[in-house]
Amino acid sequence: MRNTIRLAALAAVLAATGAQAATTANGTATAEILTTLTVAPTRSLDFGQIAANGAGTVAIASNGNVTCSALLVCTGAPTSAAFDVAGTAGVAYAATITTPSVSLSDGGTNTMTLDGFSIGYPFGTTLAAGASAFEVGGTLHVGATQVAGAYSGSFTVPVSHTAQLNAHRGRVRDTRARPSCVWAGRATGYG
Repeated sequence: MRNTIRLAALAAVLAATGAQAATTANGTATAEILTTLTVAPTRSLDFGQIAANGAGTVAIASNGNVTCSALLVCTGAPTSAAFDVAGTAGVAYAATITTPSVSLSDGGTNTMTLDGFSIGYPFGTTLAAGASAFEVGGTLHVGATQVAGAYSGSFTVPVSHTAQLNAHRGRVRDTRARPSCVWAGRATGYG
């Protein structure tokens, strides 16, 4: 009798085990390495020619609009700086200015301060067809007795990938704003 009960119990365990046969599935892992961003200047931040009748500022917005203080006379063809960016199509990018201010020098001891940088993205921040462009503006501070001469200086513009929605795959791509290219732009102004 005991053997019959044991055999029945063993049969029940074996039947239950057989009913729970293991199944497996294979997962897939993927990765996409993005093309390194490149950035190149296409136009300098140029404050044109300035006649100083006192201290003041010349501000050039990223879209190229110029504001000249009342005691300054601004002539020439002032322009914002422009840069082309290239990389993987459909990926977002961002440009930054790493220094809040830089000095423009006449090559000697005379300087002017450039600050108040602004960045504009006239074509958006996504690399449509793998390319885009951005513009940089800033504010030049001219002294009341600024020495005449040609002044120049440079500023650094890191460009990096940013987190963005990868619409064709429906997933978020996050590259954590890692700098991938730096260009030192030149800003010019004439006192």
